[in-house]
Amino acid sequence: MKNILFVLYEDFHSNSALHVHHFANNLVKLGFDCVVAVPRNKQTVSQVGEDLTHLYKVTEYGEFYRLNKLFKNQQGPDVVHVWTPREVTRNYCHKLRKAYDFKLVIHLEDNEEYVLEKYLNKPFKEIANANGSLAIPDNVSHPQKYREFLASADGVTVIIEKLKEFVPNNVPSLVLWPGVETDYFYPRNPNPEIVKRFNIPENTLVFSYTGNVHAANTHEVRSLYLAVAMLNREGKPAVLVRTGRDFCNFLGDDDNWARKYAIELGYVDRSLMPEILALANVLIQPGRPDKFNDYRFPCKLPEFLAMGKPVILPGTNIGLVMENEKDALVLPMVDAVNIVESVGKLFEENFLYKQLSEGAINFAKTHLNWQKNTELLKSFYEEIG
Repeated sequence: MKNILFVLYEDFHSNSALHVHHFANNLVKLGFDCVVAVPRNKQTVSQVGEDLTHLYKVTEYGEFYRLNKLFKNQQGPDVVHVWTPREVTRNYCHKLRKAYDFKLVIHLEDNEEYVLEKYLNKPFKEIANANGSLAIPDNVSHPQKYREFLASADGVTVIIEKLKEFVPNNVPSLVLWPGVETDYFYPRNPNPEIVKRFNIPENTLVFSYTGNVHAANTHEVRSLYLAVAMLNREGKPAVLVRTGRDFCNFLGDDDNWARKYAIELGYVDRSLMPEILALANVLIQPGRPDKFNDYRFPCKLPEFLAMGKPVILPGTNIGLVMENEKDALVLPMVDAVNIVESVGKLFEENFLYKQLSEGAINFAKTHLNWQKNTELLKSFYEEIG
């Protein structure tokens, strides 16, 4: 078993692409031959970061007829690892099946049923019972076909343990955590040039949040803006430095109350992310246990932890395996009120601030290692092969 084809649901602008990039690169170092397929725009492989060299080849869905030419042995893939069971990837796999013989592995990183609910703004049961009367876009999972797709797999990888609820009993599964690039994300002081470039005020508490706003996380990101506004109202100067795009109106039509305390950078090159996170005094993942958060691994958390800043997060997903007041400040719910209270606690108790900084680094080193996690994936491939 040498040829591995990773299949992404969109181009290399996605957060998932970064995970695939590292797994593919590390598998190549272990002696595998890897190719990554995207629906279109394969040139966006450059977006994984200017300092991140890819050791794998890239292709587009439309080039599946010449896929074997991309592997060194001129054979087809031995394993096809599909990133999420969305319609776009399922349909591509259906075409691949007609041309090649391979082991199929499907990766789960979200509660696909909840994502579908939010996308169509209808309960999942209503969507599932529509009997084909609803058009299902190719960027989400089909309510019936995604389950059939999972049942046809030779193995399933899940980014968090709870996603195993969706894995058929007879299909082998592996919990596959991401890693973090510790050559780029490591403890450092704010860069004075970046402070000046983004006009960060002096003597101000700085929050950094790197992520898009979409239908599933509007309330969470809003709570971060609200916490910053509340701190300023209490006479404690604070500012939010944020990257990412808004895919919905989450602050209301009159949003000056929030925007005036935010430095919104939009899409920025990934190489700048460590400098942006270094600006922060504390890093926060807002949210609470629910149908969305319980089944995910927020992509920014490995980077938060590796930066050696105190991290505040809710007691769900990765928070369930972290020790409160050692690895992070793990709260039942991270909303605006709890953020304000927790930040106050951190800066009143210097010992706790230092302990959380050290705990974050140690957790990242122990659990979020690309090489070690790729070894687990290699073993899984061998088990199903």
